[in-house]
Amino acid sequence: MVARMQISRKLAVAIVLACSLLFALARTGVLRYWVQPLGEAPRIEFPQAGISQAEREQFLDGAFTIVRDVKALPRPVLETFTEVGGSRLLMANPGKPFEPGDVIYDSSVPQKRLIFAGVLGDKCFVHYEQGGRAHMYVLALFNVTSSTAMKPLWRGFCGGPAANLSDLRSQVVSGKCR
Repeated sequence: MVARMQISRKLAVAIVLACSLLFALARTGVLRYWVQPLGEAPRIEFPQAGISQAEREQFLDGAFTIVRDVKALPRPVLETFTEVGGSRLLMANPGKPFEPGDVIYDSSVPQKRLIFAGVLGDKCFVHYEQGGRAHMYVLALFNVTSSTAMKPLWRGFCGGPAANLSDLRSQVVSGKCR
């Protein structure tokens, strides 16, 4: 009975020491070097001229299905926010961690985070925040041409995050997304 307690005590001490070591490694940042960094984003070519203000306003008309999970985006749009040659998302869901600044503390954490998106027929918009030297709020419009292809129409930068679709439409109409 005594031998069993000594082994249990030794095991408990070993577990405490291992957990303490892992905690210390995580706090100092050493542990992040063991995490695979995210891969490159696919290159998306938005047209230089884009679409007119009236076309942007018209694009956002209608009863969009609101999307708050990146994985629920249409497949061709989802692929634009997935690492090249990989399966990890380059955009976090609302409320999830992301890197908002230009100092990267964890290269496995996305620099983009979804605010919300919308899908209506062949139309899809994605409203997200992007970290970097300047924290930006982005609106991207896509035409989903098939189950495997999409056409980027326009990307603009908004003055702040929209609370909902009505607020987003208002920002576009007032020129706060350009």
